[in-house]
Amino acid sequence: MDQVQMRSLRDVIAVLIEQRSIVTAAGATFAAHLLDLAIMQLRLNVNDISAEELSGLSDYVGAEFNRDKPSH
Repeated sequence: MDQVQMRSLRDVIAVLIEQRSIVTAAGATFAAHLLDLAIMQLRLNVNDISAEELSGLSDYVGAEFNRDKPSH
């Protein structure tokens, strides 16, 4: 991805963040969640993070959460 494309995606991310604030303030939580997903996907693309890397991070965070969670 070239610098112009990256800059364009960052601009789109900024707009989506503003829109997320608007829909959150309006109480549209599902719409805000969809915008969060779009923002995350664009950030993954901008930062060249693969699905495998994201999955690995998710597995690690989940394992750490379960390790630190008190058992009853």
